Amino acid sequence: MYELAKKVIPVNISPWRQQPMEETMKYRIKMLKNFWTWIQQSNSKVFIAEMDPGKPAGFLVLYPDAQEELTGLHQGWVMDIAVLEEYRNHGIGKVLMEEAEAYCREKGIQYLGLAVSSHNVQALRLYQNLGFAEERKLMVKVLKD
Repeated sequence: MYELAKKVIPVNISPWRQQPMEETMKYRIKMLKNFWTWIQQSNSKVFIAEMDPGKPAGFLVLYPDAQEELTGLHQGWVMDIAVLEEYRNHGIGKVLMEEAEAYCREKGIQYLGLAVSSHNVQALRLYQNLGFAEERKLMVKVLKD
């Protein structure tokens, strides 16, 4: 999962955040090293998709005990989803999302949320096709001289 997560970092970087890719990778890898510990401590669920036995093609990390920040309503939250580039457009992301949704329904969780970079058009299309609606916008302004 760690190796797969490292491979998909570049596709999620906002074009507004101008930093050398090596610096971004260094930061994200540091975060990923602690991610598995957080997953275990938070009782999160990991869904792994394999095209061939023992060869992960994608994964999804679901945090089932999140609260929506404005209302406090209980919700599931997709912490991370990744599909290797060579397996995109094969329905893997859709299957992972459907599994997370099924888990939430089974547990009586009424809402499922996620965050996505606005430039990641492929992911946006997937989520919209699965019935997700835009709820808020996270905005940034570059303050250069």
